Amino acid sequence: MDEQKGLRVLSGRQAVDAYRLAHGTLYAQPWHRGIPDEHTPLLNTLLNELKQLGFNSLEGFFDASEEINIQELGFASKADFDARATDADSEALEEKWK
Repeated sequence: MDEQKGLRVLSGRQAVDAYRLAHGTLYAQPWHRGIPDEHTPLLNTLLNELKQLGFNSLEGFFDASEEINIQELGFASKADFDARATDADSEALEEKWK
């Protein structure tokens, strides 16, 4: 596993966790007309943090995160995982950070 990529993914996971917490707090309040306007800065902050870490999109970040998870399970790549994974491996992947 590329150590630099792993560190970038870990930092990205922290940014996503912070976004999820702020998102949950925002939507725990009763719905009001300003929610979409309040949500946009949260999402923009997350996207900017991911971009600073070298990810061009949420999808790119989640793909890299999944790749790290797959490697931690002992597979060389997503293709290797898709070819050889057992049901137990798939369950273990689901238990990892998403």
